[in-house]
Amino acid sequence: MLDIPDPKQDHGHCPLCGSRLNPLHLALPVGGPYFHCDRCDLISTGKEGHLSPSEEQTRYLEHDNSPDNVGYVSMFEDFLEKAVLPFSCGGRALEFGCGPGPVLAGLLEKHGFITDLYDPYFFPDESRLNPSYDLVTSTEVFEHLSQPAEVLTRLCRMIREDGILAVMTHLHPGRDAFTSWWYHRDPTHITFYSAATLNWICSQWPLDLLYSDDFKMATFRKTDSRADDRTLPV
Repeated sequence: MLDIPDPKQDHGHCPLCGSRLNPLHLALPVGGPYFHCDRCDLISTGKEGHLSPSEEQTRYLEHDNSPDNVGYVSMFEDFLEKAVLPFSCGGRALEFGCGPGPVLAGLLEKHGFITDLYDPYFFPDESRLNPSYDLVTSTEVFEHLSQPAEVLTRLCRMIREDGILAVMTHLHPGRDAFTSWWYHRDPTHITFYSAATLNWICSQWPLDLLYSDDFKMATFRKTDSRADDRTLPV
C-alpha cells in the first residue's frame, strides 16, 4: 500500500471522499470484502482484505518489471506517447511508486526529463517527495493505495502550477460488472476508480483532466499553485 503516511483506515468511510460506504455483496472465491461509494464511485477493499507490508513487497518482487521484458517496456512507451509527451516536454520528473525496476524513469530521461525515484519499499528516500516537479508519473500504483486522498493531496503539493500528473490504473467497469472483472484478483489491488471518480477528483483538488482513454490512462494538469497554501481534501 503505497501511502504517505499510512494510518489505520476506518472502512466505514470512503478513503477518497469520506462518505459512508455501501458493502458490495459479491460471490467471489477470494478477495474482499468490497465497498462502493455512491458519491465518488470508488470501490475499495475492507482492511481485512489488505496484505501485510512484507506480503505486499514479496508480491511485487514476483513481477517481471525489467528492461528485458519487451511487453512491459512497450506498455510504458505507449503510456508516454499518449499520456505524457503530448502534455509535458521536459523538466524535472518524479516516478512515484517506481517499484524495484524503474524502467519508466529510463524512458523519461531519454526524452529529456531529469527523473527522481520514490517507492516506499524499493526507493524510500522521502527527500524526493519535497521538490517541485514539472511531471509526476504514477503507473500501476493508485490501485494499491489505502489512503488515496492523502496521497493526492501530497502529490498536488509537489507539482508546480501547470505541471502534469500522469496516472495509469485500470478503471473499474461498474458495480454490476465488478464480479467478473479480472483486476481485483491481484490481492495487492485494493482501490478502484472509474471515469466518474476521475471527474470527482478534479472537483476537489486543483487538477484539470486533460486526457483519459477511459480504460487505464489519465493525465491531469495542476491548475493553481495557491492551493498549496490552503487545506486540500484529506
